[in-house]
Amino acid sequence: MNKILQEHLPEICGAAIGLLLAFCFLGLGFFKTIFVIVLLVLGFLAGHYWPLLKSLVSKQQQH
Repeated sequence: MNKILQEHLPEICGAAIGLLLAFCFLGLGFFKTIFVIVLLVLGFLAGHYWPLLKSLVSKQQQH
């Protein structure tokens, strides 16, 4: 079972994401789902670049 899971993990993850998106489209509607996806991407980017922004702000305050 582990071997099958390891070999097909991208397909399983893709199917799970597709199922989640389908439920969101059915439950929320198209535009609300797109809005949630945009906010998710913005939150991801903010979290990803937070250390960089934090270091830039601290350098700016030192000058």
